[in-house]
Amino acid sequence: MPIHEAEAVILRHYVLSEADRIVVCLTRETGLLRAAARGVRKPKSRMGACLQPLNHVRLRYFMKEGGELGRVCGCETVHSYLGKSPSLEQVYAFTYMAELAQEFSQENNPSPAAFRLLTACLKTGEDAGVTSALLRYFELWLLRLNGLLPHYGSCSGCGKYVKERSFYMWPEAGQVRCPDCARGQGLYLSAEAAGLLRRMLELPPERFAALPFAGRPAAEIGRMSEKLLDLHLEKKIQSRDALRQVLRET
Repeated sequence: MPIHEAEAVILRHYVLSEADRIVVCLTRETGLLRAAARGVRKPKSRMGACLQPLNHVRLRYFMKEGGELGRVCGCETVHSYLGKSPSLEQVYAFTYMAELAQEFSQENNPSPAAFRLLTACLKTGEDAGVTSALLRYFELWLLRLNGLLPHYGSCSGCGKYVKERSFYMWPEAGQVRCPDCARGQGLYLSAEAAGLLRRMLELPPERFAALPFAGRPAAEIGRMSEKLLDLHLEKKIQSRDALRQVLRET
């Protein structure tokens, strides 16, 4: 079997046997990857520390043609986003990002943009701390990269320009309506929320996360993001409620 190399972020791992684990990674080269790591649960394993969740690594692995489970044969740590003393907020937020990244990724379907998004948001959260602005940024950009963020430039009813004005979003239909056409139906976004959304799609994560993000506009964007995620994943993300409690979000 040929040896493959990949740049990866470890999203999670779980026990395979007394000495072995299966690691789930997002790779730049191939998308989602599942691989067995033999012997990493042994105390003297050299790869055990490298294959911890939220590590950015260079990975070497075997994979049979058409196979679904690879086998790790080497690993080198590029960076550990949790470091030596992460805050509780960072642990929960990064775990949430990893869960979302796994849900939106597929095997043998690389998305370098999604990989860059994950690493950039993890780096921002490591350097500047976790904020609601950063989390909404990650959620909505992930939706956009997967073609799941509705185009909100103009009303789908009358064609009126609404991008920087208040509008109503209809997630199930992938449409937006101006207040006149919506007649109070759908998810409402104020002009302030629309302005934040525009800046979110223009700025890198470290700059957007530094902006004021609170009150009604932030809550409106949060409701929209949650609705879109639940609609397209057809389930709730397990780590979301715990993260909310840690960040004291409503």
